[in-house]
Amino acid sequence: MQNNPLRLAVLLAGAGLSLCVSLASGSRAPDRPYWDLLFLWGLSIALALAAFVDWRGLPRRLQQAGAAALRMGPEAAFVLLIALATLALRAVHLDSIPYVLSGDEASLGLEAISVIEGQRNSPFVTGWLSHPSLYFFIQAAFLRVFGISVSALRLPSALISSATVVFLYLFARHAYGRRVAVLAAVFFAAYHYAIHYGRLGLNNIWDPFFALGVIYFVQRGLTGKRLGSWLAAGVLMGLAAYFYMGARLIPLLLVPYLAYRAFREQGFWQEHASHLVVFVLTAFVVALPILAFFARHPQDLMARWSWLGIFPSGWVEAEIQRTGKGVLSIVFDQFLKSALAFNYFPDTTFHYHAGVPLLDFFTSILFVFGIAYAIWHWRKPEYLLLSLWYLSVVIFGGTLLENPPASARLVMAIPPVVLCVALSMDKISTYVASLVSNVRHMATAISLVLLAVACYGSLHFYFAEYAPSSQFSDLNTEVADQMGKYLRALGPEYRCYFFGAPRMYYGHATIPFLARGVEGLDIIEPIPEDVDFVDSEHKAVFVFLPERSAELNTVRRYYPEGQLREFRSREDQLLFLGYESDG
Repeated sequence: MQNNPLRLAVLLAGAGLSLCVSLASGSRAPDRPYWDLLFLWGLSIALALAAFVDWRGLPRRLQQAGAAALRMGPEAAFVLLIALATLALRAVHLDSIPYVLSGDEASLGLEAISVIEGQRNSPFVTGWLSHPSLYFFIQAAFLRVFGISVSALRLPSALISSATVVFLYLFARHAYGRRVAVLAAVFFAAYHYAIHYGRLGLNNIWDPFFALGVIYFVQRGLTGKRLGSWLAAGVLMGLAAYFYMGARLIPLLLVPYLAYRAFREQGFWQEHASHLVVFVLTAFVVALPILAFFARHPQDLMARWSWLGIFPSGWVEAEIQRTGKGVLSIVFDQFLKSALAFNYFPDTTFHYHAGVPLLDFFTSILFVFGIAYAIWHWRKPEYLLLSLWYLSVVIFGGTLLENPPASARLVMAIPPVVLCVALSMDKISTYVASLVSNVRHMATAISLVLLAVACYGSLHFYFAEYAPSSQFSDLNTEVADQMGKYLRALGPEYRCYFFGAPRMYYGHATIPFLARGVEGLDIIEPIPEDVDFVDSEHKAVFVFLPERSAELNTVRRYYPEGQLREFRSREDQLLFLGYESDG
């Protein structure tokens, strides 16, 4: 595009407005509303985009896009269908699959409620466990519209998964061909690991959305030299800074990928330098408010690394003392556990805790073939990107962090894993078809059989084996979930006295999210011969963990006509006792 002083002025206005938002958000009191700054931030993004739009050609392109949408062909219909299928597999029975609300989900939900209640006002800071707060505003919107419930809290993840599969298809079609794109999209829709995180009220599953979107538009910009693609990539890159930490790997993928393209392709910088500048500027304008916050509070930027990194947390030194191994040996063990998370080692955390690797035996074999093929063909940029993507997540999301493999930190690896499985299906079916038959479409038929086996195994595991079990989360969270639902049914006229210490406390986030309005008091020490802590202005409900159930006898002396209820797990294990007072 030709130089234009007006465009430059609009771009500078957008950047200046974003800078003003950054400065104002840093000085404004946290109890004041930030809606004006949120509006101005959106306006700054619009100005930055407007500076590069071809306004004369825009009506024609919009007309062409509208006409294309009305003439939906088979491919567009397939993409729409697979997006709806992806949504359905994640949105149905959101309140009961997974069957309990985890503490992390509830903690984010409480942050969203604080947005609704005006206690959290800035979308340009961090909140619980240093998570950027913009996501809380998104969840707050869903809670406001659909009511404060588990389903509403989890719905954004299901919806973004549906958008992710569209980007997955577009990227795969552009890089690896239509058949790989179809196989990858269908397998993503049915992949149990992707389904699970698409059903949780966490922001982890947004990482694949941003990564696929940025990389797709960058590749499209490199191929078609379309400024709009670079603008879209910049917006998504900037927005990614406001979500889960895994999205910070996107620049680490793009830099070596673009450097390699520049090394291989003569005249790369001359051809694409201006577009790359547009990409970086757009991303900077979008991300500036949160980047400014991190500049003022660097401890928040590196908080998770400080807590969980094997070196800054002191974990390596402790492991050396415990095992007598050297640093290299310990790091290599970490790498193996992370790299084999999809083949051998099960998830170590409560976020999924499926008890099996993240791929079943059949698809893990396909994955090995696929990643081996990508590494073998690393000289081709699209395969180098796939290899770098997987290895970067293994290293930064597993090897260098404590307790791998942790499924929550490997969600960013879902796209390359799915693509490797699809790539393997495509290459194996093509090779087998060339050996056994000259029948047209035999390779497609074989790949569809492989896909059907992979999808059936994944769906059967998640919905027929995992969902009915109690493997998700942990015992205390199951207690908190049932306890929260129980107290919600009783209503705010009750006050809860919780005999859970030292194992568990009323502040477990699942309880206050589910039982909003019900006040609770932790009874820390074993009670003597009286219950003088009871508030006579409220009805009382006493909740006892099994190990403190003996104290029920003391309560019964004062409330002999109360009603006792038992709450048990799916395995018929006693979770807690609830005793409702008679007055």
